[in-house]
Amino acid sequence: MATEKQIAANRANAKWSTGPKSAIGKMVSSRNAYRHGLSCPLSLGPDSSTKIEAIAQTVTGDGAGEEQLVSAAEFARAQLELLRIRSTRAELMAKFELSYNNTQELRRMVALDRYERYSLTKRRRASHKLYAPTSRRGGGAGTME
Repeated sequence: MATEKQIAANRANAKWSTGPKSAIGKMVSSRNAYRHGLSCPLSLGPDSSTKIEAIAQTVTGDGAGEEQLVSAAEFARAQLELLRIRSTRAELMAKFELSYNNTQELRRMVALDRYERYSLTKRRRASHKLYAPTSRRGGGAGTME
């Protein structure tokens, strides 16, 4: 059980760690995740939708079931997201000068790793669902471990 002194200290610390108070501070903070635009999901315009459908159809082939097509579309979306991240990284690398000591640009490039890992995880999960044996999907007595 916390003592009265600990509770008072926690309350005092909480006053300093509750985020921005001013309108400008809130606006700046709300834009943190959108620096590269990679935290937003891939926009599904006609061009992207066509690519996703083509990749999904190629991956599954003819005679695929609805569940396989959905998994293949998830796989394709993640693959396009990876291509977008890697393109952004290539653009940053092209602008990057090794002689110029800019830690902000280095932090931006490191942040891309997080987005890439997340997309790789989404692609891997979609791939597992896509290529899982039918006995695993059903969860019956014949489940393979």
